[in-house]
Amino acid sequence: MSTIEKASAPAVPISKALVSNGFLFISGQIGSAGGQLVSTSFEDEVRQVFANIETILNEHGLTFGHIVSVTVYLTDMRYFDQLNAVYQTYFVDRYPTRTCLAVAGLPKQARVELTTIASLELKTS
Repeated sequence: MSTIEKASAPAVPISKALVSNGFLFISGQIGSAGGQLVSTSFEDEVRQVFANIETILNEHGLTFGHIVSVTVYLTDMRYFDQLNAVYQTYFVDRYPTRTCLAVAGLPKQARVELTTIASLELKTS
């Protein structure tokens, strides 16, 4: 398993996250650190995606418990079960709403990308 690193600033002209109307909108995160995908392992790639999201949440004083919606982009739906195995370890009390889409490709040949919306006001335990 590769080392999980902190999310870096985007290399493309986007905001990594924006706050609006009581919500934190986090731009799509792939399993990269330092501009490169972290591993050839799909599980490691997903864990890096979550590490990137966690870094951004922490910068805003939030946790995974504040996430209310997730959009998942997969380059191959055969990864769906592996994604779910990792995904469920990050949400304890409840799952956010979620949409999963198959796409033709993602930046840097990533196999998974997640966009998330977190509530700034949600009470978490």
